[in-house]
Amino acid sequence: MKRHILLLLACLILSISKTAAARYSGSRIFWDSRSPVTVFSSGGYARIIELSDGRLMACCESGGIKVSFSTNKGKSWSSPKLIAPNYNDTPNCVPDLVQLADGTIIVGYNPRPSQPYTEDRRFGIRVRRSTDGGRNWSDEIFVYDADFTFENGCWEPSFLQLPSGELQLYFADESPYTSSGEQQISLCRSFDGGLTWTSPQRISYRSGFRDGMPVPVLLADQKNIVVAIEDNGWDGIGDFVPTTVRVSLSNNWANGAYVNGTSTNRNRSINYDYCPVAKGGAPYLRVLPGGETVLSHQSRYGESDNMKMYVYVGNKQAKDFKAMSKPFNQGTTKGCWWNSLAVIDTGIVVAVGGLDGKIVMAKGYPMKQFLAPYSTPLVDGRLTSDDAYCHASAKQIPMGCETGTFSYTDFAYDDAYLYMTSQVFRTHASSEEPYPDGINLYVDNKGAATNAPASSSRMYRILPDGSLTASRGTGSRWQETEIEGVIVESSQTATGYRIEIAIPWTAIGLSAMPTTGNISINLETIISGSDGQTVEHIPDASGTKPSTWMPLKLLEPDPTGCLPPTPSPRGRGLSYGISGQPIQPNRQGIHIENARKILRR
Repeated sequence: MKRHILLLLACLILSISKTAAARYSGSRIFWDSRSPVTVFSSGGYARIIELSDGRLMACCESGGIKVSFSTNKGKSWSSPKLIAPNYNDTPNCVPDLVQLADGTIIVGYNPRPSQPYTEDRRFGIRVRRSTDGGRNWSDEIFVYDADFTFENGCWEPSFLQLPSGELQLYFADESPYTSSGEQQISLCRSFDGGLTWTSPQRISYRSGFRDGMPVPVLLADQKNIVVAIEDNGWDGIGDFVPTTVRVSLSNNWANGAYVNGTSTNRNRSINYDYCPVAKGGAPYLRVLPGGETVLSHQSRYGESDNMKMYVYVGNKQAKDFKAMSKPFNQGTTKGCWWNSLAVIDTGIVVAVGGLDGKIVMAKGYPMKQFLAPYSTPLVDGRLTSDDAYCHASAKQIPMGCETGTFSYTDFAYDDAYLYMTSQVFRTHASSEEPYPDGINLYVDNKGAATNAPASSSRMYRILPDGSLTASRGTGSRWQETEIEGVIVESSQTATGYRIEIAIPWTAIGLSAMPTTGNISINLETIISGSDGQTVEHIPDASGTKPSTWMPLKLLEPDPTGCLPPTPSPRGRGLSYGISGQPIQPNRQGIHIENARKILRR
């Protein structure tokens, strides 16, 4: 008997281990890039920073080095100003910019002589300074010269100012290796705000390969410098890979310290088992206000051979990068080259890409959870200010960069219902089988950390015409189930369709409105085609793995409100009874938001 019990326990543990999983708790970036903003009408290698006065400043290479400014967080940009013109048949390229603690703005760039090469024109690094907010610029300041041929040049300057005031300038340098194709990362320092610079020192080098395109950051712990580079020396890959090299701030590359090819301070950023498209160069690294890190790179790998920009979120140590996303929908005909990232405002991520010869930007919103305010929207497939979803325009969750069909989704809740609204920008959406469009909403009432649909999991598929099916998890798969009192409404708009849904808490397996934060959510947008369907999901989420879903935080009710204890939504939507058949909605009664206004008078 004892042996039999132990065997049963072993089988139970094995069964649980197959479905149990660690919940992903990092941020994911949701890109609102339906209409990317043009920063420069032509150019390449653009970079953006936020200045201390709240303006955004951008620079790029375009017939020299140009800068532009935005006073409205990137909605529009000033006419470009040329601050470093080309001369002597030597184009100035690949700028970077930084604002120092004292307000000085510095732009660095990379003179690259054109052929035929002559010894008097060398590849190098130069900077210019502005002490009046970017209105006027100094003469060119010398930092470094490499050789005069392309094979032995230097490349891609990038800045970091330390808390001590020391200004560091990192760049890729192959001039020490005139008899090979090797390349190192070098560092020059300035202790007077960029007026003078030290000779370069090596800080990263893998023998026989080419470390390149450095981008340094100081981590939120203020104890470690991490530099993102491209590294083509990893075994078995045969391509550049986003990589980090690092040193403690207390060491600060002292005594000739550098990271070689076998150092534990050299880390491949992205796990190939997790993300097979992680090959590619041109990395860019930034730190979020909460300490997490964001990394981008360009890659030809994926659904086509066009160069694309990929963005990942890493932990506070700039490791374990996951939640891959693409800021721009490029289709199959557009390349996105030499991209960068900025973090502005209260943590908005700005992606800057060279798309079809123009420099464009899009904003991304890092989220660890979705939010739902206490409110009772009118379920009518429309949006008014009285609906009071989380975002004023119900745009909490933007999606669409994978498929090009953009959407906005938002949530609300009250004592009886969970509400969702989605606006989908697709004018020819179909509800016809076998390949209808629609939205998949997944809800788990326990926040289950499993790799299979749990008994606490529900899935609702809503078509553009308001048709609805529901499924429940069995512990191993989805099984269609009855629809219990759900109300749905849809409406066609000039740009697509909008759906609204009200789901009773009882329909997702709860006896009442939850009082603890154990709800998790997943979203999918379904796009139909002549030969099947394309599904876009939130980054790193799978419809069959609740452990990958996002927490939904129910915000506390407004204590000044006068809501009745059990509000009930009203609208023209289809109401689904216990049989799963739509029934006519109850049109009597007053919309709860109007009731609130009456009670407050």
